[in-house]
Amino acid sequence: MSNVSVSLSTDLQNKIRKIAQKSGQTFDDCVALALREYADNYESFYGSDICAVDKLERSFFLSIGE
Repeated sequence: MSNVSVSLSTDLQNKIRKIAQKSGQTFDDCVALALREYADNYESFYGSDICAVDKLERSFFLSIGE
């Protein structure tokens, strides 16, 4: 496993902390789950594994979400 740094608004951090507290999970676990679900949904929507998409396509798809 590797560490990733992201910037979150204070409002989003507070929401995630409340979810973590209510669910008995850590903040990091909740963020990891959210990212995993985002990636799974992305793969389902585009019908392909993002890891299998070539570099140019990946940069194009990721720029759409910005």
